[in-house]
Amino acid sequence: MVCAALLPVAASAHPHVFIDNRVTFLFAGHKIVGFRENWLFDDVFSDQLLQDYDADGNGQFSKAESDKIGTETLPNLAQFHYFTYIWVASKALPKITPKDFHASAKDRFVSFDFMESLPQPVDPRDIALEINDREYFVEVLLAKDKPITFRELSGKELAGMACQPIVTKDEKNAYYGGFVYPQQIKLACQ
Repeated sequence: MVCAALLPVAASAHPHVFIDNRVTFLFAGHKIVGFRENWLFDDVFSDQLLQDYDADGNGQFSKAESDKIGTETLPNLAQFHYFTYIWVASKALPKITPKDFHASAKDRFVSFDFMESLPQPVDPRDIALEINDREYFVEVLLAKDKPITFRELSGKELAGMACQPIVTKDEKNAYYGGFVYPQQIKLACQ
C-alpha cells in the first residue's frame, strides 16, 4: 500500500520522497485562524500514487479516489505529527488533524491540499511553523514559486495588513543526526 511509503523507515539513508510545499496563512481580521498546506510530490512518488489510486486510469483523481487517499494516508501521517509543527508564543501545539483534504493530479504530478485550524485565533507575530519529516524519509521544502501566501478565511486576498514571511534554518530542532535544519516560518506583520 502506497500510504506506507509516506512513513519514515529507520534504515533510510536519505529521503526517498520529495515534496514542494506551499503554505497559505488564513486570517480572520488581524488574527491567524489556520493555514492550508499544498504538497506537490516528485514524479516518482506521484506515479506510484496514480498507479495505486487512479482506478479509472485517467490521470486524475475523482472525489472518491481523493477521499480514499485521505482515508488511507492521513491516519498514517498522524503518527508523525502530519509533518507539521506549530508554536504559539514559543509553546508547541499538539498535532492538529487536517481537514478538507483533496488529492489532485496535473501533468502526472500529484498534490495534496488540506487545512489545519488553530484551536484559537493567534496574533501572527506569535506563530512559528515548520513542515518536515524528522525521520528524513520524506524531504519537505518550501516551493521556489510563491511558497507562502496570506488569505482571509473566506479565500479573499488579505487586505489591510502587511505581513512578510521570515524563513530561517531552525538549528535547535535539527534532525537526521543534526545535519538537516528545518525551514521555520515566522511572520513580521505591521
